Amino acid sequence: MAKVLVIDDEASIAILVAEIIESYGHEVTIAHNGRQGLELIKTGIFKMVISDIMMPYHNGNDLLKVVRSEGRLANTCFVLMSAVAHLAHLDSEPKADAFVVKPFDISVIDKLVQNFLGAPASSAELGRARTITMPRPNQNQPQRLNYADN
Repeated sequence: MAKVLVIDDEASIAILVAEIIESYGHEVTIAHNGRQGLELIKTGIFKMVISDIMMPYHNGNDLLKVVRSEGRLANTCFVLMSAVAHLAHLDSEPKADAFVVKPFDISVIDKLVQNFLGAPASSAELGRARTITMPRPNQNQPQRLNYADN
């Protein structure tokens, strides 16, 4: 099980991405803006960070620079997302590991998980309750939501 951080100011997109990733058995934390994302990046080690580019407080490129500049985060996979497709073609440093254009097909997130986090969890691991951590909007403290299989 890998720890994944999803950062997007559009709650519906963040939750959708989180639900897809956690269905593979990974632990997902959601931040609703760049400030929350930066605090979570500073306090935790995530195997993957998926971040929108255009957000309040800090944009996704700023967060990517922080991750790439921190030695302890050197192995973190960083994926940028944006509804502005041409941003994927801009020459900027550092480079993200992948770029997702919104709106996206769910299979795009599936491929990210398979390529960067490995094969899906076994059915035994998927049978247990999973937790998604989401900060409350406009607050810095995360809340924990438990999702159990039906």
